[in-house]
Amino acid sequence: MIVRVALAAVVSLALLAAAVPAVEHATRTRDAATVDASADRVVDAVTALYRRNDPVASIASAPRRTLELDLPEGTTFELRTDPPRLVTSLGAGPEHRHSLPIRVAVCGDDSELRGPTTLAYVRGPEGPVVVATRGFIRGGGTNPPHACALRTLRVG
Repeated sequence: MIVRVALAAVVSLALLAAAVPAVEHATRTRDAATVDASADRVVDAVTALYRRNDPVASIASAPRRTLELDLPEGTTFELRTDPPRLVTSLGAGPEHRHSLPIRVAVCGDDSELRGPTTLAYVRGPEGPVVVATRGFIRGGGTNPPHACALRTLRVG
């Protein structure tokens, strides 16, 4: 009887050891697909704002798109300029570059795109720009998280 229990325990550990790499690979694959899909949604939203709208002078009346960016832990979403692009990476993995048709500036102190993010197409001091703000812009867009002075935008 003891031999059967010991044998069952050994077989269970062997099956577990064989399954762990497959589970880790599936998790990495799912996380990479999530990052790619989120990056595509950001690029598509910026492109749609740029192609279908005219920039306006204030965030309160700007054309906008709000996205929910639910990203895996350790993901970076970094906006860069010259040329405008979104650079993403998952953990210590390689960087992936996604071209943007127009500059994207971040409103606020945190340049990380994560969670509810609103993109608004405005006329900045240096020309048209898409402004990325954390959270949803409601009403006039004048609540403190969205009261962004266009002259102080940080671009990429």
